[in-house]
Amino acid sequence: MRFQWMLGATALLVLSVPLQGWDIPPDNGTLGRDDVAEILAGNPYPETSGYRQTVGFIDFTANGQPFTQVVVTLLPDTPRVRNGKKIVVVGAEPGSEYGMDFVTTVESKDGPAVWLARRGITFVALTRVGRWNFLAPGSDGSWETIPIGQRMPIFSRAQKTPWPASDYETVRSGAAAVQTASVSTSTRYPKKGTLLETQMLAATPAVFLEGYRRALEQAIPDRAGSFVLFWGMSTGGASLYPLTKHYRPDGFLGWGTSSTGLAYVNNKAEGGDFANVYDRMALRVRERGLEDFEFYTRHVDADTRARWWQAALKSPRFKSTEDASMMFGAAGLTEHALRLWNADVLPEATRALGLAAFLHAMLEPSFPPVELSTVPVLDLNGTNDETLPPAAVDANRRVMERYAKIWRVGRIEGLHHYLFTQDSIKVVGSVWLRYIDSGYFD
Repeated sequence: MRFQWMLGATALLVLSVPLQGWDIPPDNGTLGRDDVAEILAGNPYPETSGYRQTVGFIDFTANGQPFTQVVVTLLPDTPRVRNGKKIVVVGAEPGSEYGMDFVTTVESKDGPAVWLARRGITFVALTRVGRWNFLAPGSDGSWETIPIGQRMPIFSRAQKTPWPASDYETVRSGAAAVQTASVSTSTRYPKKGTLLETQMLAATPAVFLEGYRRALEQAIPDRAGSFVLFWGMSTGGASLYPLTKHYRPDGFLGWGTSSTGLAYVNNKAEGGDFANVYDRMALRVRERGLEDFEFYTRHVDADTRARWWQAALKSPRFKSTEDASMMFGAAGLTEHALRLWNADVLPEATRALGLAAFLHAMLEPSFPPVELSTVPVLDLNGTNDETLPPAAVDANRRVMERYAKIWRVGRIEGLHHYLFTQDSIKVVGSVWLRYIDSGYFD
């Protein structure tokens, strides 16, 4: 689809934006409410371009099973450039959502991908394998036609029907309400011997990264002429940090960005919680139902939350096998590796490398890669972030900073974890562009 704007379709745009009264906060500083109000009252980064949107499908095989990686790309007609290169923002979706959440918010309005595309920035939205509903009537990946209690990952577009209820079992956690982002009231597991179990076993952390790598190579054909910034929204960060080993960005934009599994588990341990290390989280599918949604929307009224929830049902609203990697669940990762190693599905070329190499590959995405040492990182958050409050951001920094080229923390007063509203998108997008203009990522 193509969205027209008043500027030509082939020109490159280099903007000189007049200096506003507000500016990016100092390291570990906070953009205050007065500055937020100034951004909302003004127009520091006006629209400059139309854009077109494409959806790409990439079929590949891993661990003996078929996968289809989906990538949604918003291409501006008039690209914004930095140092002669087109700016590209790569978004990795939160664990219970999919790439289209960057395009349309729960308000059923334009998402951050559209906001950036209309300012000349290419946006590449990544969807983890298993998160796109290839059976959606509108071919848009939406899950709204499948009841939330029956949703299981769909890994390949070759699949023609939903997984039958006989292929999985549901377990209730006993939690009356969701108090943290890592707790769900309902969890589903594939039954032993089913194709669903086999495909979930094959979907290792390395497979998620392989899908992402393939997607970026397709969506960004001119890497040398592109200024690429990663944005891992929520759990997306835990995938993009290890992806740096296979596809190196020019920097990390942060907003509500989770860290590596190593930082996550250390953060928990600082508070005396060692449970995740030993949690058998392999092959579980955590339903992110209404209780979870309420956890992130306590600041809005009940009617608004109800409307947003209906829109949110287009998303998968589940988390699958990325939990173990992003939380460094050593027990879950080891269980996953050994189950797959002993299953009769691995190609001989994989088995020939030996069990030690196989287990190492399973654990590796929980750690910061060496390649991160050349990449500047911005860790930007709202002071009211429900999942990553300032203390969690600081704890992640204490682990991760030494592995990056440079690390900077910024906060925006009063904002929450998700960019649900047009105001929050405008504020964060404007601050991002000011960081880019400042030369932080150069």
